[in-house]
Amino acid sequence: MDGIGDVLKKAPQKKQNKNIHSDVHYLADTISSTFGEKNRFGMYLGIIKRIGVGRARQVFAEIKDSDIDNPGRLFVWKTSKKNMVIQPAEEASSSAEASADEKTL
Repeated sequence: MDGIGDVLKKAPQKKQNKNIHSDVHYLADTISSTFGEKNRFGMYLGIIKRIGVGRARQVFAEIKDSDIDNPGRLFVWKTSKKNMVIQPAEEASSSAEASADEKTL
């Protein structure tokens, strides 16, 4: 029977990419690999830098769970500027107060 050390030595070692420097690079590499578009690493890197790592992970998780023919195109569409609607904090709180006032009427 082999010991744990022998089993670990026999396990295949994964080659690490030496060009991955940060979370942004790692996520761009993961997304491009998962979607089968390694040659579009730069595009994903630019999108992630623009929208942030947290939002990119959220969109990636949504797409990864779905069964779609072209996930890269959906990722680009979901992260496009016209689909990213973010309200400023003051505007969001004033609209919430306005809707609360309308309900009491």
